[in-house]
Amino acid sequence: MNTEMGVKTEIERPEKLDWGQVWKITRAVLVVWAVAVWVLLILLPGIEQIKDMETATLHLPYVLMGLVLVGAVGAAHSLRADRHLLWFLGVLLMLAGWI
Repeated sequence: MNTEMGVKTEIERPEKLDWGQVWKITRAVLVVWAVAVWVLLILLPGIEQIKDMETATLHLPYVLMGLVLVGAVGAAHSLRADRHLLWFLGVLLMLAGWI
């Protein structure tokens, strides 16, 4: 780098990519995505299909299971348990796909 008279002739390269920081952001995006999947694919259709006690007994357990899985995803995120986070996300997506 030429620093004569304060002129820089070489482009400065950014520091190395910090994969820890990238994973923190990815984890946060996964949690937001899990909540969105639960709301859009489990909660809203489940509530929409509940019309009487019989349909409530069919659809309410799936809504509650999804809510428990979203809570588990949130707990795994806050405890930084990455393997559990990915496992709970996988189970939540299987539940959403099943419904």
